[in-house]
Amino acid sequence: MYVLFIVLNEVEYLTDILVKMKDLGLRGATVIDSMGSKKILNKQTHNMSFIYGIAKALEGEGRSNKTIFSVIERKEQVEKAMDAIEKILGGDMKKPNKGIMFVLPVTHLRGGELERHIESRERKNILKKEYESEYY
Repeated sequence: MYVLFIVLNEVEYLTDILVKMKDLGLRGATVIDSMGSKKILNKQTHNMSFIYGIAKALEGEGRSNKTIFSVIERKEQVEKAMDAIEKILGGDMKKPNKGIMFVLPVTHLRGGELERHIESRERKNILKKEYESEYY
C-alpha cells in the first residue's frame, strides 16, 4: 500500500482531480488547506500593509494550496493516478507553481474505506474457497 500526496497550487483543478481519482477506483481522499513556506517567508520580509495585502491577494498570492492525500492499494493505481493528475494540470509538473506529488509506502493501516474494502474482498475469497473445497 501507498499514500499519494498532492500539494496543489492550482486549486481550481481540485474537483477535477477528485473526480478522476474516484473514476480510477481510488477509495477516498482527504483534502486540507496548506501554505508553502515561501509564501509565509515572503509575508514576513515585506511590511504587510493593507494595500500590499490586497495587491498580493489580487495577484493570487494570498490564497492557500490544497493538499490531497489518499491511501492506495496497488502501485499500478498510484502510477495511473499520478499520470492522470499531471494531465489535468497541463502535463508537466516541473513547471513553476504547479505543485508537487509524491508517494510513501504504508506499512500499517487501520480504518477507512480501503481497509473495509480489503476485508470484504478477503471474506469473499475465504467463502469462495470454503464453497469450492466443499463441492469440488
